[in-house]
Amino acid sequence: MAPGRTAARLALAPLCVALLLFFASVALLAVPNAVLTAAILEAALKNIAIALSALASLVLVLAFWRRHWVSGLTMLAGLITVALLSTVPSPAGSVSGKAADLVHVVGCRAALQRQVEALRRQGTSPEVAVVVIDGFGGMASGVAFDPTGEILLPADKRSESWIAVTQGTDLRSDTLQAWHVVGSYYAWFHD
Repeated sequence: MAPGRTAARLALAPLCVALLLFFASVALLAVPNAVLTAAILEAALKNIAIALSALASLVLVLAFWRRHWVSGLTMLAGLITVALLSTVPSPAGSVSGKAADLVHVVGCRAALQRQVEALRRQGTSPEVAVVVIDGFGGMASGVAFDPTGEILLPADKRSESWIAVTQGTDLRSDTLQAWHVVGSYYAWFHD
């Protein structure tokens, strides 16, 4: 077998493990209350969580290194890549965070569209819909459909009609932070 094919074959298993770890990081962000649970556990067991993560990473790299140094090096590079894709520039703004936002939009699209249809039947405009996905205490996060894009504007720049439609929803929070996901869909958070 050619050396290039052998190296590619040796790198395949650790790349698959890294891909599964990336999907797990997206799932952690996409499942309601999973981030909160992870944050509470991480805060309570910070040193233990760091030690267990480092130990699991070391075991993975060494296990693949025993197979072949190409596998071990690929696993190390894969772990570093997954860590960067999950945390840079922040967990919410990372590639994993963006993928989780897209999962939320796909999962909530039908509920958002039902709200939009109800607003259309009532003759309400603009047709802004909101779904709360996660929350604890005064904090909440979710997705919204906003064809006007006013969700991204500062509160004092939004139209009176937008303010009226969103009255009584989480989008009226003074601490609202929103970002574009795709099309007229947005993710939001407030504390």
